[in-house]
Amino acid sequence: MGHITVTEKVGAPVEAVFAYVDDHRNTTRYMKDLTRWEPAGTVTHGKGARFAVAMKAGPMTLSSVVDITVWTENRAIGWTSREGFKQTGKWSFASAGDGSEATFDLEYELPGGIAGRVLSRAADPIVRSNIQQSVRNLRTQVERSAKKPATTASKASKSPTKPAKRKR
Repeated sequence: MGHITVTEKVGAPVEAVFAYVDDHRNTTRYMKDLTRWEPAGTVTHGKGARFAVAMKAGPMTLSSVVDITVWTENRAIGWTSREGFKQTGKWSFASAGDGSEATFDLEYELPGGIAGRVLSRAADPIVRSNIQQSVRNLRTQVERSAKKPATTASKASKSPTKPAKRKR
């Protein structure tokens, strides 16, 4: 079984980071090689939500259905697979100075018994690299979205609208 933990400082409040991760529509935007994270029921966030998940792994696509088993607002979101590719994961969030820290923790088991365990050892550096990139993607996207409203508002207040020139 592979186990990977990655922590990244994010220049945004913990509430903004948590909200971004909690919105399932963002998941495939920041998770490298994740091609599907879609509700598999009517609950789309919080404990009890269920998602159909697919991830590219070289020439294969690993699919599973996961249940959200941990959901504490602004603190943690965790899941466990109920079918398909075996995984248990958790995002945890904490305030850190003028921003926050996001930690991604994943345990996974590739299919194939003994051969899967051997493959897991070989795949671990690739999976680790993908997870590290995913956490960096999350940081970049959250920081961008956290700054957008302030940037737009400050630009609007600094540049007054000028009347359109008339054609003569």
